[in-house]
Amino acid sequence: MFKTMHLRTPEWIHFGFGAARQTGAEAKRLGAGRVLVLSGPNVAQSGLLEPIFASLRAEGLENDHFAQVEEEPSIANFYAALKAAKEGDFDVFVGVGGGSAMDLTKMVAALMVNPGRLEDYFGIDMVPRRGRPSILIATTSGTGAESTRIAVFSDLEAQTKRVISAQNILADVAIVDPELTLTMPPKVTADTGMDAFIHALESYLAKNANPVTDNLALMAIELAAANLGPAFADGGNREARYNMSLASMLAGVALNNAGVGVMHALSFPIGREYHLTHGPALIVIMAATMRSLAVACPDKFREVAEAFGVDTWGLAPWEASEEAVQAMVRLAQSVGLPTSLSEVQADRSRIQAWAEAAYANRRLLDNTPRSLSAADIASILEDSF
Repeated sequence: MFKTMHLRTPEWIHFGFGAARQTGAEAKRLGAGRVLVLSGPNVAQSGLLEPIFASLRAEGLENDHFAQVEEEPSIANFYAALKAAKEGDFDVFVGVGGGSAMDLTKMVAALMVNPGRLEDYFGIDMVPRRGRPSILIATTSGTGAESTRIAVFSDLEAQTKRVISAQNILADVAIVDPELTLTMPPKVTADTGMDAFIHALESYLAKNANPVTDNLALMAIELAAANLGPAFADGGNREARYNMSLASMLAGVALNNAGVGVMHALSFPIGREYHLTHGPALIVIMAATMRSLAVACPDKFREVAEAFGVDTWGLAPWEASEEAVQAMVRLAQSVGLPTSLSEVQADRSRIQAWAEAAYANRRLLDNTPRSLSAADIASILEDSF
């Protein structure tokens, strides 16, 4: 079968040690006069922003800093950032951090041009016009948000997450500098590293996958399998940090084009109820989900097993698939992450509610390689305990 492919990436992606020093030159190329840098308070206090601000000063660009981006930013947090952006009339926006800072920056840039409220844009392709230019700089090796057209916000009133997916919020420039990840604590390294792994894995298995995204995702899986452990054990390991940054970037591009599936649909309600960050919320349901999906794409599971270094010669499809699942679980356990719902003291009585919430997320369910009923999803959850 001949597949038509459409590939979406930022205009420029700068990758490598020292890449953050390109910020000023890129902002100037984008027509900047006044630049707003957005980050969370931890990044603001870490010293990671010094080369970024130095590059802006070197180009003679006025700049200011909004340093109050929350983890999993709320709608109210977004409006605080937008107020600062409009009061300063900034013309280029630089988001620095993990997915939270980068997602918020995408929509601040968008609403400098598009009318209305953030809530008007929840859903798919609801943003009609490109916003003001944005540069996104990753400080973790996990979300891949610098390369995606997705922004996620916490709706505290409804106790849910709201997703915006729109081509017009894709960054103009993505910067991935492994230097900025050298000081990540082990726990953040584990959480974000497994997040990158799952992004690659679900993109690889997705119905919307294509030969380009398959190659990007499989390389990301192989890099994460080999380098997450060393990066976790020694944060100063430059080779491991470089490779994990590369894995995250490749997974982000794969995700942006192939999408993800049922694991993400399930992770939203579970993560919200148990205050789990994105990586662990995915990992606690990973094994049971993968066992359920393996029947739909055994050849891909064999490739995943081999990416972990497993010799699958002579193994039946189900045996190779099980080797892949066990390798995933070992990787997560090796960096101290829970791999079942029982380990986070989840409540079995919530299974039906979670299954129904996931089943209602048709955007993700329809991209899952196997057709799943609400009962199938409930069985996955039961097997995750």
